[in-house]
Amino acid sequence: MMQADTSPAPAAEVVVACSDHTTVAASLDLPLSLTKGGSLVKAGRREEMVVRRVLFLTAVVTQVRPADAPDSGGAERYRWTLAGFLEREYCVRSLTGVLACTTPEVAPLPDRAEGEAPLTAPGDVSLAVQAEGLMSSTLAARSDEIFAADRKAAVDPFIKAAGVKIGGATAAKAAPRRTVGPPATGARAAGGG
Repeated sequence: MMQADTSPAPAAEVVVACSDHTTVAASLDLPLSLTKGGSLVKAGRREEMVVRRVLFLTAVVTQVRPADAPDSGGAERYRWTLAGFLEREYCVRSLTGVLACTTPEVAPLPDRAEGEAPLTAPGDVSLAVQAEGLMSSTLAARSDEIFAADRKAAVDPFIKAAGVKIGGATAAKAAPRRTVGPPATGARAAGGG
């Protein structure tokens, strides 16, 4: 009886290098003053909450070459995969002054990109850097829309389920703290940051 060869097929390509990192596109701290029932308001005491949200993207850049190619780098290519995410964390300062935060929740966004290009010079992954910069800029430009949708879909229902209300005067005066991340750089995309 003859047996079939069960050895694995040779790899079509070899991974030469791989790097991954995250880039913050925008963040928003939303300060809220919470009340529960009338007793805290009459006593002039409130609990303060900050809803911290961050829009970020992950980037993976992989450099490959055909398995049968020499190590000279002539046939090397690089691929990139980018994915956007929203991270949300609730932090509350209690009446006694203790600050506590929930475990951060991370939700994937529909923003994704991938590509491939020949490696023209060692470490030159400029098309991946450009794609990352474009996605980061797009997320930053859409941050108001994304944060507003998240407040409606997640933050407000969370507060309602907790049985608390957002205080009037303090919540109206509090301005959210917003930051936008730095543009992508070649060092970060190449794994240096």
